[in-house]
Amino acid sequence: MADKKFEKKEMIKEARPPIVVVMGHIDHGKTTILDWFRKTKVAEKESGGITQHIGAYVVEHTTQKGEKKHITFIDTPGHEAFSKLRSRGARVADIAVVVIAAEEGIKPQTKEVLDLVRGSEIPFVIAINKIDRPEANPERVKQELAKEEILVESYGGKIPSVEVSAKTGKNMDGLLEMILLLADLEHLKADFTKQGTGVVIEAHRDPKRGNTATLLIQDGALHSGDSIVVGGVRESVKIFENFAGKSIQEAGPSEPVLVSSLKEMPGIGEPFESFSDRNAAESHAEGIRERRIDTKKNGGAVPEESGKPVFNAILKADVAGSLEALEELVKRFEFDAIGINILRSETGDINESDVKLAQATGRVTIVGFRVGIDQSTRTLAEASNVRIVSGDVIYQLIDDLKKEVEVFIPPVVTRTDIGKAKIVKVFKKDGARTIAGGRVAEGEIKKGALCEIVRTKDVIGRGLIIQVQQNKIDAPSVSVGKEFGALVEFRGTIEEGDVLAIFEEQITKQTL
Repeated sequence: MADKKFEKKEMIKEARPPIVVVMGHIDHGKTTILDWFRKTKVAEKESGGITQHIGAYVVEHTTQKGEKKHITFIDTPGHEAFSKLRSRGARVADIAVVVIAAEEGIKPQTKEVLDLVRGSEIPFVIAINKIDRPEANPERVKQELAKEEILVESYGGKIPSVEVSAKTGKNMDGLLEMILLLADLEHLKADFTKQGTGVVIEAHRDPKRGNTATLLIQDGALHSGDSIVVGGVRESVKIFENFAGKSIQEAGPSEPVLVSSLKEMPGIGEPFESFSDRNAAESHAEGIRERRIDTKKNGGAVPEESGKPVFNAILKADVAGSLEALEELVKRFEFDAIGINILRSETGDINESDVKLAQATGRVTIVGFRVGIDQSTRTLAEASNVRIVSGDVIYQLIDDLKKEVEVFIPPVVTRTDIGKAKIVKVFKKDGARTIAGGRVAEGEIKKGALCEIVRTKDVIGRGLIIQVQQNKIDAPSVSVGKEFGALVEFRGTIEEGDVLAIFEEQITKQTL
C-alpha cells in the first residue's frame, strides 16, 4: 500500500523532474560542469554528503519565471573503457547533454556519444564548454557537428546548443533553462501513488554497511520498509537515504536513492520493483529465478583446449560500474595468440583471499581499480610472487595492464632457409661440439645460422653453426659448390652423409 503522505499530495500521472545524462570525451569538461551544478545548485545542507559512489544527484534551479525546478543528473565516466556505462546512461535518461570542448572540437568519444543519443532517440543539447579560453572556437565545433549530420539551431537545424564556461559559470544557468525547456516539450509524467520501479545505476560494497546500491526511481514511490526485488533476489529497504546521504522515509519518480545492507550485490542496469507486502515480493523474486537462465561462466576453470597461453586475472574495483568496465577492458585483450580467464571479479579492496587464490592457481595477476591493499596483503603477495597491478586513473591502468598481458603473448618466429650442405668428413667431436667438413649443395652456409641435421630425409635434431672456414681460413659464409669446414653445436651425433639444412629465424615480439 502506498504511503498516505504521497496519496494526499500527489496525483496519478503528475509531472516529474527530468533525468539528464551528461556525456562527452575525456577532459572536455564534463566533470567541471557537473561540479558547478553540485556546488551552486545543490542545497548547502545536502551538498557535503554527496559521495563519489552515488552516480546521480538532484539539483534545484530557479527559472526566469521564479519557479523552483528539480533536475536529476546521471554522471558517466568519459574514458573509452566506460562505453557500456555511457550507453546505459543514455537508455535511462530523458535528456542528454553532450559536452564538447570549444578549443578541441569533436573527438572519438564525442562521436560515440552522439551515436548513443541518436540511437536512444532522446532529445539532447550540445554544451560547447571552455569558451573562456583564448583558443576557443565554437563556430568550428558547430561546423564539425554539421559534418556529423547534426545541425544546431544557429545553423538552421533543430538541435539546441549553449556556449558555456563551467570554470567561470558563464551561461550555465542558460544550460539548465534549455534542459527544462526540452523537458517541458517531452511532457514527462509518472504515477506517484503506485509502488516504485526503476533501475540500479551503481553498486558497491561499503566496509561498514555492506552491499550498497544506487537506485533510480523511474515510476511510482519507494518507502522505507518496502521490499524490493532485483535480479531475482528480495531485499528489504532498511538503510534508505537520498543522494546526499540523508535518511529519508520516501522517494518519488526521478529520484536517486541509496539502499544499504543488501544480501546480494545487484547488477548494474538491473531493473527493480518494490512491494509493500513481503510475501508478494518473495513470490515475484522466485518467479524471476525460475525463468532466469544462468549464463555465468565457471570462475575457476582455465580454458586449455585451444593450446594458447592464458592470462589469468583477479579483478577488484571500488564500485560495480567500475568493475563492469574493468571486465570489458580485460576481455578486449583476448585475441588469437592469448586467452583471457577471469578467476574472480568483485568490488572491495584487494585482500589475502585474493592473493591466496592467485597463489593456488599459479601465474595470476591481480588487477585493482580505485581500491586499497593493506600492508599484510601486500607482504603476502610479494612473498608469493603474485603480481598486482592497480591504479586510480583508468588509462594508466590500461597501459600497465597491457604490458602485463603482452608478457604472456608468444613471439612470432619467421624462418628463412638460406642453404643446404652435405657432411663429407667428421674430424672431431668434443661434447656438444663437432668439427666437420663438407660441400655446400644449395645457397650458403653461414656463421651464426641455425641448422637442422637431416639423415635419410628425417630431421634428427637442431644445431647452431658457431664457426665457418674456407681453405682453413675463417669466413663469414661459404657459397654453393664450395668446400668448407665448420664447428657445429649439436647435442647429438653428426655423421658423414648427413645434410645440414641451414636457416635463420627472426623473432618478432607481438603487442596488443
